[in-house]
Amino acid sequence: MASALQYPMAFHHNGILYLIGYYGGRQLIRRSGDGGKTWLKYQGDSIQSDIAESDPERVALVKMETQGARLVVGVPQTPHVVIYVSRDDGWTWEREGEV
Repeated sequence: MASALQYPMAFHHNGILYLIGYYGGRQLIRRSGDGGKTWLKYQGDSIQSDIAESDPERVALVKMETQGARLVVGVPQTPHVVIYVSRDDGWTWEREGEV
């Protein structure tokens, strides 16, 4: 079951709306093909995918290079912003570095 996301940020790319937000110490991502009326499913029939543990703040950066390529998110984790990358549209995430 999805919960209300705090500090939500949305962006649209190639017909997909992505919504990223904070909930319960984590950054989460959701996707919609119809502008947010319904949400596409991730693993376990969930409408959101867990990116990473996070400070209770807005994500620092979101970038989709091309559909099916890298989705990049900067997650605030004191004392750094940690860069996480997904190469499968948000299904899985890898830590790539920090700034």
